[in-house]
Amino acid sequence: ALSMGQYSVTNVSGEMAFIRRYTKGDIDSFACIAITNGATFQNIPNGKYIDVVTGEQQNVSSGRLTVPNLNKGNMRIYVLVQNGFPSGRIGQAGTYLK
Repeated sequence: ALSMGQYSVTNVSGEMAFIRRYTKGDIDSFACIAITNGATFQNIPNGKYIDVVTGEQQNVSSGRLTVPNLNKGNMRIYVLVQNGFPSGRIGQAGTYLK
């Protein structure tokens, strides 16, 4: 979704926030991205979302995901879990990934 997905800001509120979705055949990848400030994503698919930056999980049952206000330069990438992927954060904590 992040590299090949369709970009959209429909039903997204937030200064630097957007949705990316990639579908092809039986592939359907969906991600909600918020940068610097918080955001609200509405009318999104229900299910479990994992922030691949921090590993935080949110269960969406009403088509709405809210990202709290972030410090400047921080990012959250909530990916819809499908077929067990993703299972957690994408990397280990370090200098640039906390």
